[in-house]
Amino acid sequence: MEVIQATVNRKLLSKAQRLFTGTLCGRIIEILQNARRGGATEVHITNCDGQVTVRDNGRGIADFAVLLDLGQSDWDQALEEAEDPAGVGVFCLAPRQVCIRSGHKQVVIAGKGWTGEPVQVLTTEQCVTGTTLVFPDEPWTFETVHKHAVFTGLTVEVDGRQCDREPFVSESAVLHPELGCHIEVRQRDSLRPWHTRWKDRYYADNVLVNFHGQVVAFTCTPVSEHLHFLVDLTSEPTPIGLMLPARTCLVENEAFELLKVVIEKEAYRYIQKRGSHQLTFGEYCRARELGISLPEAEPTFEVGLLTGEPVEPVAVKRPADWPLERCYRLAPDCLAADDDSETNVHLLSALGRFEEPFVVVEISSAYDGYRWAKLPTVKRVEVTAGKELARDCLWAESLVAVESLRITAQTSDGRTFSSAVTMAVRNHVRPGNGHTWIGTDVLVTPQAREQLRSTDLWFHLGGWSDEGDTYETQRRDFQEELDRFWSNLDGPGQYLRCRLLDCLRDLQIDWQRISMESNGKVWITHQDGTAEMFQPPEVSSDP
Repeated sequence: MEVIQATVNRKLLSKAQRLFTGTLCGRIIEILQNARRGGATEVHITNCDGQVTVRDNGRGIADFAVLLDLGQSDWDQALEEAEDPAGVGVFCLAPRQVCIRSGHKQVVIAGKGWTGEPVQVLTTEQCVTGTTLVFPDEPWTFETVHKHAVFTGLTVEVDGRQCDREPFVSESAVLHPELGCHIEVRQRDSLRPWHTRWKDRYYADNVLVNFHGQVVAFTCTPVSEHLHFLVDLTSEPTPIGLMLPARTCLVENEAFELLKVVIEKEAYRYIQKRGSHQLTFGEYCRARELGISLPEAEPTFEVGLLTGEPVEPVAVKRPADWPLERCYRLAPDCLAADDDSETNVHLLSALGRFEEPFVVVEISSAYDGYRWAKLPTVKRVEVTAGKELARDCLWAESLVAVESLRITAQTSDGRTFSSAVTMAVRNHVRPGNGHTWIGTDVLVTPQAREQLRSTDLWFHLGGWSDEGDTYETQRRDFQEELDRFWSNLDGPGQYLRCRLLDCLRDLQIDWQRISMESNGKVWITHQDGTAEMFQPPEVSSDP
């Protein structure tokens, strides 16, 4: 029977100069990790004349042959099970010339020494405690080393300056021996600055896994609330592993899936311990499936049914002492039957006058199931408009002035709310070019001119477009169109008259009478009876 067996070909070793050069951060991480695994508690790094010296106080090197045995190491079995070291070791420094000293031995690895040529180990009279590496490299600056040293548990010094040393998790972290780690849940604002240094994306990378100083990030959102999870590996065996040789991301194996399951449970336990939450009803049920009992979510709703930015609709106000259970939601059937219903119910709630408040709120269907979300609903909405006074295409829709306007809403608890209002909307079918399309009439009474802001109308007529001019320019243009509409409602020529009066007010002339001819001549009679005549300058005919 033919069999095959995995081996490492010597050709791979011949490519070591290209395989393991990596990045500066990769070299720093690997050397610090090797020092820690070797029992070091202190690492001193110095930069001088293009040479980097790394000195630690660990156990030193018992067998120098292991240095050039790719994939091999002299770590004990317990460390192998706890950390699964890659065995890259000093190969991370290839193809540089590296001088390594430990105890009474010294070796210099360079050139073909990295690819299989024998390298002589020398005996020295001076005994070196721990291990010392000297090699050429770009400066290992304090700023670069600092990030990779802070969570190692080591005291690391760069050119005489000591790096911060912090615990990755607090004492409240929960031990999970099946994964060989502690897990702690935190809010974003409770992360330490050094935690955030390991996040590349603000809204993602919410799980940080600390492999004894080497931190990797990934995204896991078991709940809609944006929580962060700190996973700190212990010295116990762990099935969680890092992809080799770079060790910058997790191996997506069974342990990785188990870690996500544990993170989900810890998220719900954290919320349970905190007490209050705004989780959806589906998440509330999921916690119960996991054996975690949560209280109902805090009522989560918006007063009113319409929102906009930067142009906002007229606001619905809820009295401070008005309970949520006396508010109303819009019935889904009502919304599906008539696109205008949402807008008109909002306007009735915002502009109507009643003996007691009529307040509508928006609650996401994701919260259906909670007791507080079971509110009476608006099931039917009607708009009654008086005689049409004026109509104009304004901005993106039609603005229509009417003599009177009333909105009536019928609710599931048998009540009727009806009130005169200054604004409502109504869809209508517009024919054109062989097909029809739905347009919107924004209905207003003359009282809307004084009672509503121009932006209240602008919201329903199309609002601001981010593809056009600036917000202020568009708002000014809309205001000018709206002024023309109101002036023409007063009578023919009113817009022209108002604009002329505005110009004269801006000029601050004490006039009594002004007349103008088409040739440009202007006569002004002042309040004191004096008169002036102005005529356009003569145009010279000379070439």
